[in-house]
Amino acid sequence: MELNLIPTAVQGRDATAQIVRALQRADAQGFDALILARGGGSLEDLWCFNEEAVARAVAACVTPIVSAVGHETDVSIADFVADVRTPTPSAAAELLAPDSSELVQRLHNLQRRLVLHMQGRLARERLRLEGTSRRLRHPGERLRQQAQRLDDLDMRLRRAFNQQLANQRERLARLDARLAAQHPGRNLALLRQRLDGLATRLPRAMQGQLRNQRQQLGALAAQLQIVSPLATLGRGYSILLDERGHAVRSASQTRPGQRLKARLSEGELDVRVEDNHIQPATLSLLD
Repeated sequence: MELNLIPTAVQGRDATAQIVRALQRADAQGFDALILARGGGSLEDLWCFNEEAVARAVAACVTPIVSAVGHETDVSIADFVADVRTPTPSAAAELLAPDSSELVQRLHNLQRRLVLHMQGRLARERLRLEGTSRRLRHPGERLRQQAQRLDDLDMRLRRAFNQQLANQRERLARLDARLAAQHPGRNLALLRQRLDGLATRLPRAMQGQLRNQRQQLGALAAQLQIVSPLATLGRGYSILLDERGHAVRSASQTRPGQRLKARLSEGELDVRVEDNHIQPATLSLLD
């Protein structure tokens, strides 16, 4: 088994983008399977695996993907999007890699069974050979007995042959009549026609199923777009965030000179409060 590692940050500001790029790169390599894994941590440490971009990157992977994020009690959105979810990275490795020790033990067991079987067979054949050797008589006497028996068998064979020949001719006539009534060509034609019909229906059924799935996906994406805050940002609005990342909903939550972050539809801006119109501004001339 060949293992390829693609390192990426798994927490912090740059983790989401790096994970998405790593998944796209791994999916393009043509691997048999992918494992998205990291060790345990707090909810904040694992938050990048709940990001929409990571979930969509996992869903877009053509290669089967196993999610192994955190410990057994940790659950992320990536676990639900992946093809298989395992409680730990070690469990993911055990799922995809067979246990060589078990295979070796099984091989040894089969080898022992084969040796025992061969020994038993040799013992039985040895006993059979010894019994045959004891029953062996002089070939001259046996040849005379066989010659007499051969004459008897020759006469019986001639009579039986003639009788058997007559029976076989009669049976052949009956079989020939039955074969003519049940010729396989007709059954083959019906089966071939049915196979052609199924081969024609299968692509149409698959295309219809794919069409329905695309329509459902489009409807879900439209519903998600309606409730997404990004749609509001796309219409020219912005979201103000304070130093702790909390949204600012009122001017009373700010103070003159406070540094804020404005999140736009595309990118972010660092801004400063000049005046919140609540209390007189007392900004330093050096600010």
